[in-house]
Amino acid sequence: MRPVMILILSTVLVVAAALPCGAPAAPRAPADEAVSEIRLGKAPAPAPKPDPVITRAVERFLAARQAASVDRSREPAARRLLGAGTKLDAGTLIGRPGETLVAFDFRDGGIVRLESGRFRVPVYLLFADKQGRIVESRDEALTFAGGAGGYLCTSLKATSVMSWDFSEAVKSADRLRARDAVERGNEFLLDWARRQTRPAGYSIEDVYAAGAARVMIPCLRFTAEFGKRGYDVVDSPLIMRRGPRGYRIEPAAN
Repeated sequence: MRPVMILILSTVLVVAAALPCGAPAAPRAPADEAVSEIRLGKAPAPAPKPDPVITRAVERFLAARQAASVDRSREPAARRLLGAGTKLDAGTLIGRPGETLVAFDFRDGGIVRLESGRFRVPVYLLFADKQGRIVESRDEALTFAGGAGGYLCTSLKATSVMSWDFSEAVKSADRLRARDAVERGNEFLLDWARRQTRPAGYSIEDVYAAGAARVMIPCLRFTAEFGKRGYDVVDSPLIMRRGPRGYRIEPAAN
C-alpha cells in the first residue's frame, strides 16, 4: 500500500476512535427547574347550586301525594298543588286503593330549567300494599310552572312502571317444595314492617335452594322519612332451614 493511503487511513481511524458511541443524548433540564403543565381549553364550570325554592316545591308536592295515599281524605290538598287544567285520576296521583306511597326521591342534578320560568324533574316512587309489601315502582317526569301560590305541577307523565310480583317467588318455592318457607319469610318481614315507626316496605325477590334442607330468600327492606325525599334500603337475604315443625329462619338472618 502506498504511504499516502496508509497515512489517510490512520488519520480516519484515530478520529473515529475519539468520537462517543451511540446518538448524542438529549439535553436535560436542571434538576431544580419546575416542569410547566400545559392545559388545553378551559376548566368546566362548576355545576350550579340547586334553587331551594324549586326543590321545596317538588318535595312539597310529593309529600302531599304521600299524605293523601295514607289518608284518602287529604286528596284535595294534593290536587291544590296541580296547575289549572291538570287532570289526573286518583290512582295516578296517590296510588290505587289499598296502596301507600312509601318513599319518593329525586336528584337536584336532574332538574332541567325550561322557558317561561318552568322546570322539569324526574322522580322515583315506591308503593306498598296494606301489608307493607312493595307492589309497584314508578319513574315519572314532572313539569312545574310558577303561579300565585308558588310552583304548581302542570304535567305528570309516568315514564316507567314496574310491578313487583310476589307470585314469582311463590312459584319458585313450589318448585322447591318450600311454600312453607316463603310464607314464614313473608310473616317475618310483615312483622318487621309493622314494628317500624316510619314509612317502610319490603319485597321478596325469589327463592333459591341453599344446601340440604335450606333455602335462601333474597329480600329488600325500605325505610324513609315521612314527607321527605330519599330512602334507605337493606339487601339482606333470609336463610330458612327445614326442621321437624317446618321451615324456620336461622338466627344469623335476624
